[in-house]
Amino acid sequence: MDAQRALLDELMGAARNLTDEERRGFKEIKWDDREVCAFYMVRFCPHDLFVNTKSDLGACSRIHDPKLKESFENSPRHDSYVPKFEAELVQFCEKLVNDLDRKVRRGRERLAQEVEPPPPPTLSAEKAEQLSVLEEKIKNLLEQVEALGEEGKVDEAEALMRKVEALNTEKAGLLQRPNEKALAMVHEKKMALCEVCGSFLVANDAVDRAQSHVTGKQHVGYGMVRDFLAEQKDAKDKGKEEERLVRGKETDDKRKPRESESRRSGSRERERYRDRDRDRHRDRGRDHRKQPYDRRSRSGREGRDRSRSHSPHGRSGGHRRVSRSPVHQF
Repeated sequence: MDAQRALLDELMGAARNLTDEERRGFKEIKWDDREVCAFYMVRFCPHDLFVNTKSDLGACSRIHDPKLKESFENSPRHDSYVPKFEAELVQFCEKLVNDLDRKVRRGRERLAQEVEPPPPPTLSAEKAEQLSVLEEKIKNLLEQVEALGEEGKVDEAEALMRKVEALNTEKAGLLQRPNEKALAMVHEKKMALCEVCGSFLVANDAVDRAQSHVTGKQHVGYGMVRDFLAEQKDAKDKGKEEERLVRGKETDDKRKPRESESRRSGSRERERYRDRDRDRHRDRGRDHRKQPYDRRSRSGREGRDRSRSHSPHGRSGGHRRVSRSPVHQF
């Protein structure tokens, strides 16, 4: 039912059931109006994540309406608008995270510059003299305690031991460094930096306080922003990889007909070469068969020519005619 109502609002407007008088002062707002928060429509609005925290961005200047968001989700144009809205949200979140990362880097530098406090100065001459006197008294009293113990005067020896303990306490007071307590507090409360939200934490803090930080608005909000950016980056990388594979497939598809044509062309060329070779061998065979006849013919002609050259009637010029005219002999 809600989906049908949203579809009718999309097609006919939310004021479709109002009277003419009611329509005069009514301004219908749709999910694709500029007054509506596109971040809220597609995912989340960063202004809602850090309310009452150190990273509070203030109230969003655009409209956040669950009905408009539902109308957007049920709209036939939803899928075509999601990439546009997500790209705008990515741009805003990247600026937010870049500012935070600069803060985190400054925090790291600050922690790196924190060094141990310098050692306290040595005892003054006055305290050194007092310390020397106390040590001498303690030494004398211990000798007396030992002597009384050998004599069996236990009560008197115990009384002197109490004096020794008092002098030892006084000696410890003189040796105590004035900033030992502060140094102990520094070691106890060593600071750490949260890489997600940039907050300073106590390194060895109680478990419940650490858990309170992890579930706090600022940490959860920046975690959501970082997760969204990581998701968009993975989707973008996946899209590039798929596009690269498609381009490679198209290139292969274009190359295959050329290779096939080249193979056919090569096959036709080889066939022509084979035909030429066949014809050449055939011609050679004919010439070889004709060769003995031609040799016999040539030898016969040469034999006849030789026989004519040895004939008394003439030499190699053919038969001479004998003159029949009378020859006068002298």
